[in-house]
Amino acid sequence: MKKILFLVIIILSTTLICPISHTFAQKEKYQFVIEESYYKVNPENEDEFLEIHKKKIFPFWKEVEKMDLIDGEIKMYTQRIHTLKPSWTYKTVVRFKNYNAIDQWLEKREEIINKLFPEEGGYNTIRKKVMAITEEHWDELIKEIPLE
Repeated sequence: MKKILFLVIIILSTTLICPISHTFAQKEKYQFVIEESYYKVNPENEDEFLEIHKKKIFPFWKEVEKMDLIDGEIKMYTQRIHTLKPSWTYKTVVRFKNYNAIDQWLEKREEIINKLFPEEGGYNTIRKKVMAITEEHWDELIKEIPLE
């Protein structure tokens, strides 16, 4: 009888504790980190900026998504009404699954660009094209703080 009672306690403990620890592991694993990239672009360069993003940058991020480093949140915004400071024309938002995913993305970005656009000469070449028509640029890496 003691063996059966002991076995029941072990089984109940594992069925109750394991899902809880798994849930905590999942929460830690998927603590999203959002990269917001801001670009101030002169009006005469806006069409070229959008063209580069649609034809080169967006396909790049879709490839990163296939690697399971981001969760599909790839968006671009513009302001409806411009604020005074800081002034920006476009904002791109990418939601990484965690900080480790950002590290992997940094390691793989050259390889991804070369795979998608072998004629471009790498990530930095595309980046230089964007920066040549961008007046100002900055990135914000933000992490959500759960309120519940």
